[in-house]
Amino acid sequence: MDGLFSKMGIDKLGYALTTSSVRNDVISQNIANVDTPGYKAKDLKFFDVMNEYLGDGKKLPLTRTNEKHLPPADMVMDPSSFVYDQNNPSVRNDGNDVNEDYEMSQLAENSVRYQMLSQMTAGKFTKLKEIIQSR
Repeated sequence: MDGLFSKMGIDKLGYALTTSSVRNDVISQNIANVDTPGYKAKDLKFFDVMNEYLGDGKKLPLTRTNEKHLPPADMVMDPSSFVYDQNNPSVRNDGNDVNEDYEMSQLAENSVRYQMLSQMTAGKFTKLKEIIQSR
């Protein structure tokens, strides 16, 4: 039986907020290391993580026998496990491949997404509060 938060989609919004927060951390690390020699930029694709989280229900039942194995569908996935190296071509002699302009644009996009998800979540809780008070 689905819980109330699940029926209202609050659990999905919460996971999206967590994913967006992890992405913000990754972008912030890239910006903070823009002058670090040899640093390789990292990224996390928000929509790839959410597609994996939401799934299509066609997965085989799995058992996790090692902590390094991918989690079965009923386990909560950690968005930080989706972080990967961008492998940008480095134009600098020190091996750093962070493009500060790109990172700043990604940070702005992610901030707007996080604000939107926060407002949607607040709206769900407002509706829930109204339902409880009407009884």
